[in-house]
Amino acid sequence: MKLLGGVLLGFLVVAVGAGVFIETGSFNVAASSPPGKLEETLARRALNRSVARRAPARQNPLTSSAEVLREGRSHYRENCVGCHGAPGVDAAEYGEGLNPPAPDLTLPRVQRRPDGELHWIVANGIRMTGMPAFAPSHKEQEIWEIVAFLRHLPELSPEEERELKSAVEAQAEHHRESPAASAEAESGKPAHTAPPGSKPHKD
Repeated sequence: MKLLGGVLLGFLVVAVGAGVFIETGSFNVAASSPPGKLEETLARRALNRSVARRAPARQNPLTSSAEVLREGRSHYRENCVGCHGAPGVDAAEYGEGLNPPAPDLTLPRVQRRPDGELHWIVANGIRMTGMPAFAPSHKEQEIWEIVAFLRHLPELSPEEERELKSAVEAQAEHHRESPAASAEAESGKPAHTAPPGSKPHKD
């Protein structure tokens, strides 16, 4: 009985401590503040367990043909390279400010994920990371094309690398030439921006 009471008391202390930590604003939500080791470890474990539970145990139904990889590369160039970069290709400015940072998709821990998990992440996104859900805007086949290209990323050809790099450079040039960027330069105040693919909104 004493053991049970001790366990319950321990849970109560932890709950109260967490409540005080949150209510006092002690948790720093700034994207400029890197996460602590404990936060990073717990978040990564929670992510892995959540994805593993929900992702379908499926293999990519598409073969890695030249056509599939071309289509997947097109989607990656438009939606992904700005945040994730690629071998020999740095992320765009907005991608460098993400916290947690968008992972290098050639890392073994990413490439080891089953096809079904990669598909689930691309389709559903990951909240509070900047990773959007692509299922609302992409067809099932297009998501599998992206998965096929993710598998191909570690083996990019020099031509593919140049194509992805030119896409990031074009995004940077577009930002420098945009009316919003000109207004920002003249006023000294940052212009309101939204991530690529965001829906228009009313003020």
